[in-house]
Amino acid sequence: MNREQVLLDKWRSLPVEKQQEVLDLVEQFYRQNLDIDRENIYQPKTEMGKKLWQIRSQALAKQPKLLTWDEVEAEISDRRGERE
Repeated sequence: MNREQVLLDKWRSLPVEKQQEVLDLVEQFYRQNLDIDRENIYQPKTEMGKKLWQIRSQALAKQPKLLTWDEVEAEISDRRGERE
């Protein structure tokens, strides 16, 4: 049995509340890994860039996931009253 299957089997045996805690922890690890990757890829050079990067990082910390392009378009349509 591989690690993925072991993890899945153990996760399934947990109560729902504990399953959610595991998911939250995995999401936290995932975000930390993304942050490390982002820091290695992009370094703002100007003060404006640094401020914007900080604002972006704070927004990502507050919202668990970014919207897809389709979700962005749907939200724009909703706000304009174009969808019912």
